[in-house]
Amino acid sequence: MEKLKLFPKWLIYAIIALLWWGIFGFLGKVGSDRISPSQMQIFFTLGMVPVAVVCAFRIKFRIATDKLGVGYSVLMGILAALGSLAFFAAMKSGKASLIAPATSLYPALTVILAVVILKEKLNKVQLFGLFLALVAIVILSM
Repeated sequence: MEKLKLFPKWLIYAIIALLWWGIFGFLGKVGSDRISPSQMQIFFTLGMVPVAVVCAFRIKFRIATDKLGVGYSVLMGILAALGSLAFFAAMKSGKASLIAPATSLYPALTVILAVVILKEKLNKVQLFGLFLALVAIVILSM
């Protein structure tokens, strides 16, 4: 008998990411109120090490050999580090209730890049949703 799936696997992972990132944003604010953005970035990176070690064990230390895939991963790491450093600096000088939603719109840029570069298609409802997300940030920043 086939198991009934209430949610697709990707949605479960997306909800888990949302929960972890929601707590990440909160901790970014309370931490940035106590130490500098540079120190936040250092300790944030140290916090990633145990997760990376567990991942390495799970793949039995078999490292990918696709140079382009590895290059994208390293570049993504660099951009994530620079983004989080800017996030911590913003949190140090602003309100979490404004900064978190504003920076959470990064998927809008991902969508735009996917449409322009990867030629992915959006329907009218999805375009309207993207528009509403941008309007929401304007309203929140007032």
